[in-house]
Amino acid sequence: MKHFPLYILLLFFSFCERDDWRAEMEKENQKVISQIQKDHKLIEGYKANPKDWEQSSKTKELAVSNFLQEISKFGKPEKHYVTWNEKLSVLFPNIKGSGTMLDTTPLFEYKKMLEERETMALTELSKILLGKTFQINSIVWEKPRQYGSLMGYKPKSIQLKVEGKLVVIQQIKMIFQTNSGYKIGVLGP
Repeated sequence: MKHFPLYILLLFFSFCERDDWRAEMEKENQKVISQIQKDHKLIEGYKANPKDWEQSSKTKELAVSNFLQEISKFGKPEKHYVTWNEKLSVLFPNIKGSGTMLDTTPLFEYKKMLEERETMALTELSKILLGKTFQINSIVWEKPRQYGSLMGYKPKSIQLKVEGKLVVIQQIKMIFQTNSGYKIGVLGP
């Protein structure tokens, strides 16, 4: 009982610290919300002035083939995967509001997350394809999805024959179609 006043004093200070913590969290939340609003204005600016792919393929199957050829030759995409500028100017204006993390994440954080996923996918694909010959056996597609002015095509599975062995890859998550053609738009592990 003689430590009871000390306990009350410690309890009081812990509540004070907790209130400071909540105030700090609220400040941080407001910073994030403000950054998301700025990012969305940037994206809306691109929506007002629509852009198209710098380079694309004539069919979604050719987009897959061209992309995989680059992985086989270089270990990374050169022209057949969306660039950051194409994401900003073509993809994001069309997918914003579709329930992706883009709706609730600042662009710099979203970019880091995308790059991590892309790096994992490209590492996996390079292990399978780099320096090897391959042939696409089959691509099974899900039902197409409309994203603003883009049409999205999600492969359920892509079956390859890599140097005589059958391999199923699932790192290509979405191909997008614009007026100019098709391009791989989303990768993931």
